[in-house]
Amino acid sequence: MAIRIMVIDDEEDYRIITREILQGAGYEVCAADDGAQGLARLKQSPVDVVLVDWMMPKMDGERFCRAMRAEPGLKDIPLIMLTVKRTSDEELEALHFGVDDFVVKPFQAQELLARVRAVVRRAENRRA
Repeated sequence: MAIRIMVIDDEEDYRIITREILQGAGYEVCAADDGAQGLARLKQSPVDVVLVDWMMPKMDGERFCRAMRAEPGLKDIPLIMLTVKRTSDEELEALHFGVDDFVVKPFQAQELLARVRAVVRRAENRRA
């Protein structure tokens, strides 16, 4: 069974690029263009990994992460934050509300895939 990944990003270009990279590596990918839409879709159909943009209108990455971690059926899904900059303060704050890893935009396909594989592996090891 293929690993299912949700990409949540308000920038259509990044949603398309990220989807193409992940699908090319054999993952099933769904997408949402904001945190509220992503959370609603996750409640209907959970996935194996979530990639979420930090800066979005309506519900930003932080609010999304806090809401997702508060949902019993979603709280253990690995979460990768997509961000245009990564400061130590931002990183520490994000770790407090449950981010498993970060990918800085613009990203290289190999980096994205390596980070996805790493969080999938860690999740599988926790379940074993």
